[in-house]
Amino acid sequence: MSGDESYTDLLSELIKKQIIMLGPSLVLAKARKIDQIKVSDDGTVTSISGDPQEALKKLTSTFMELSGPITQVALNNLMQKYPNLKIKD
Repeated sequence: MSGDESYTDLLSELIKKQIIMLGPSLVLAKARKIDQIKVSDDGTVTSISGDPQEALKKLTSTFMELSGPITQVALNNLMQKYPNLKIKD
């Protein structure tokens, strides 16, 4: 799996977990405000343009504003699944 595919999968999983916790309307609206990603109606990231680390950082920050501790736990669990991926500082 290429790095970009891994980021696409990670972002998709993060969005889908947030949909379960916060509902699709809010989560999809927030995720679609991130210019670097395109998100389908089921929460799947269909493309990333630009730096995938930056896209992950922006998405994470957006979700942290909504549900900080819940997002952090979900992200930590997902990052264990993708140990080679990084969030931009």
